[in-house]
Amino acid sequence: MKNLLYFLLALLLIQTGCGEDTEDPNPIDSFVSGLEGEISGQNISVNSSGIQALYFSDQGETSGALEISASLPNSERLTFFLENAQAGTLNLTQEFPAVMDLSSSGLRKTTTAEDQALTNLIPSFVRYAKSPNTFFAISGKMVIKIDGDNLTLEWDISFKDAQGNTFTSKGTVKVKDYKSNQRPRSQINPPASNLSITSISPEYGPAGTEVTIKGTGFSTLKSENTLNLGDLVLGEPTAATATELKITVPENGNHGKFYLTVLGANAESNFFFYAPVLASVDKSSAKVGEEVTITGKHFDADASLLEIKVGTKVMEILSSSLTQITFKIPEGTETGKISVARKGKPAVEGPELTISTDPIAEGPAVGDIFETVSGNLTFEEVIVNSHEYGPFWTLEIDKEKNVLYAVGEKGLVSINLETNSITKVVDTSSEIYRSEIGIINAATIPQTIFAAADGNLYGIKSVFSVPLSPNNVFRLNPESKAVTMLGNAKFNNGAGVNGIFVGTNKSIYIPEFASGYHLAAYDENLSNRKALIEGMTGGLATFIIPMGENSFRLVRDNTLNSLKYHEINGTEASGEIAMGSTLSAMKVSAQTLTQPVGLDQTGGDIYGLFGSGSGNVANYPQFEYTLGYQPGGTGNFQKKGGFRIKQTFEYQGTTYYVSSRKTFNKIMGVDKEGSIYFLISTPMTSQGVQVAGPLGGIYKVSF
Repeated sequence: MKNLLYFLLALLLIQTGCGEDTEDPNPIDSFVSGLEGEISGQNISVNSSGIQALYFSDQGETSGALEISASLPNSERLTFFLENAQAGTLNLTQEFPAVMDLSSSGLRKTTTAEDQALTNLIPSFVRYAKSPNTFFAISGKMVIKIDGDNLTLEWDISFKDAQGNTFTSKGTVKVKDYKSNQRPRSQINPPASNLSITSISPEYGPAGTEVTIKGTGFSTLKSENTLNLGDLVLGEPTAATATELKITVPENGNHGKFYLTVLGANAESNFFFYAPVLASVDKSSAKVGEEVTITGKHFDADASLLEIKVGTKVMEILSSSLTQITFKIPEGTETGKISVARKGKPAVEGPELTISTDPIAEGPAVGDIFETVSGNLTFEEVIVNSHEYGPFWTLEIDKEKNVLYAVGEKGLVSINLETNSITKVVDTSSEIYRSEIGIINAATIPQTIFAAADGNLYGIKSVFSVPLSPNNVFRLNPESKAVTMLGNAKFNNGAGVNGIFVGTNKSIYIPEFASGYHLAAYDENLSNRKALIEGMTGGLATFIIPMGENSFRLVRDNTLNSLKYHEINGTEASGEIAMGSTLSAMKVSAQTLTQPVGLDQTGGDIYGLFGSGSGNVANYPQFEYTLGYQPGGTGNFQKKGGFRIKQTFEYQGTTYYVSSRKTFNKIMGVDKEGSIYFLISTPMTSQGVQVAGPLGGIYKVSF
């Protein structure tokens, strides 16, 4: 019995021991790599063999970047890149173009040395490769969970396709032992290329040309590429890949670089040049030595880049802008078509220009006209009264443009004072010459002009030419030739010299005769009259001397000793200021009466030309002129020289000198260098009949 009890107790101990040993001291890990989700409405499932994870970390780092790639059916691939693999929620922002070519890299926004070295500057992204494109997620979030060596990533993100339509993807990817395949950060394969433009083709062409732009970092989604041509916004391209964009250059563009912006990154191309467009020519025929102006588009401000030909002869370009080219006809030019070309590019042809063989009008040698009495004087011919648009009666100098305008009986011309080239501005078909009495001569043509800061010419038509019209003040655009008649009143200065001044304040100032002599200011439409000087007596208005943007001197009287002026500044006018005492050095020798021919200002100095009246040779054997200047517009005038005009003409058996003398028009001016230009008038009777042909012209004297 006792032995039986021992046996049962031993059996019980054995069973108890066996029950305690059934639990495995090393638990089985059931975590398996894989992916489950959907993309664009299609379910996707990838087992562990289709999941690859690379962990990038350098020695000493406690964290690293993680790239998880999943191989999908049909050679598609879904890649998750975590800039820093740690637990938490990651909200995606768009860092790369939404759509790229399958073989293209995305856009890398920086070009720093650190980025080139592939440090940890690459941001987190999700990339979906599906032939023929690669798509980068544009928004969404990823939730990362880490349990020991295992990582779970849940995603819910959005993409855009090549047409800009949004599609979504969500799911879960698991990576077992996510750090097992560790690499240094230098082996991170960046998904990006620097944004760059490597070429444009073609680089030259007319509006409507399709230009192909090649480079890197573009977006296949057109709307993510923004193009400018210079400052002109073009918007998105007409076609786009990751390495090539297409755009059509518009009519309203200009030469310039293409500027590309993709997701805040910028790149620029070489210059694109438009083919020139020749719209008009200011004349259909010209003589050798004359100036011709063509108007159009897409020229260049740098004349050295252009070539102008008439027929096969290369022209001398005097000036150029984007819309206008002025050239001079050289010796040997024959009638032919005008062509414009950007050097090295095909030429664009315009109308035919007839080259006239008629000689250019020239006057006598200056030595046969002038005799220097004192000073170091040099004379040059500018234009003669026998010119096809002469004889001339009024002149005005635009100092900023270095251009002299001359009003002739047959047209208004501009003269480039650097080259002496002459260009017709308008002929007698212009409104400024229109005569209601059917006569165009010295008494009916515009009596005065003023070159204003706004680029226009303002002037006053003779009241004799427009007895029926309500107005006679005009504004002329020298480039477009457009004429605007201003106001509803007519102006003349009676026995005084006609004049007009236009300030940058848009006020128009006119000396006028209406129940007495006055000076008044008007607004730009020649209304809202404001009298500045009323009832001038004891010396009529003689000259207007521009002094500043909105200031001038109104000079009065006719003789050296009695000259006086008013300072006009805006709408304020000073009282009379005597000039006679400052002019004693300018008195013409051996003459009892010296008269001003003209006064003008440049650089703050006032220049003057003075002389005595013309007459026959027997009565005026010492006929003479003096010239000088007043430094700073104050103090005494300094005489710089004297000369005689010795050219004569015969009329009714008497010999007379030709002369430069004050009339009702402005006949003297000074350029920005201080040289004086003056008009020797064609001799005429009081009825406006020439008595000896169109003698005289405009001459320059330097000292």
